[in-house]
Amino acid sequence: MLGNQAPEGANVQVIRESFGRVVYSHKTHEKAREIASTRAVVVKWINIGLTALTSTSILGTVITDQKALLYVSVGLATLALAFTIFQLSFDPAKEAERHRSAANELWYVREKYVHLLSDIATEPASVDIVKRRDELIEELKAIYKLAPDTTGRAYRRAQTALQINEDLTFTNEEINRFLPDSLRVD
Repeated sequence: MLGNQAPEGANVQVIRESFGRVVYSHKTHEKAREIASTRAVVVKWINIGLTALTSTSILGTVITDQKALLYVSVGLATLALAFTIFQLSFDPAKEAERHRSAANELWYVREKYVHLLSDIATEPASVDIVKRRDELIEELKAIYKLAPDTTGRAYRRAQTALQINEDLTFTNEEINRFLPDSLRVD
């Protein structure tokens, strides 16, 4: 027994805490995807810029026949090659896709937690709390096994989104706007 809580109350508290961790993991993967996507765009633009500069300097060398421009062309070509090798080794677009996939899977488990907590609150006798909790833990284990690592930066952004910007929270008024009149509440 935990403090003054009954064993079932302790199970519900554990489920609530797991839910909270899944909410943070989901949002952290979303923020990691945003970071990786931004990085992918920057990498593409750098690649385009290096390619354009290299091509321009080679063309300038051909037109002007200046040796100094030839050295600049060689330097830019080397830089472009090094950047391309770097880009192949660290593919931010692929990383973004892996984070998107992990976030989508975590979203689904997050929703299952919400429904489990709702089922416990409305009809506790009809729910096999331990069984459903253990199933969710196994799902999370499989997701985390394949999920890419996140960073402190992504976590801090998730923390800001959840605590300050109040992502995932809605007023009844906001929800009512999405629902037909018959399903609205005051």
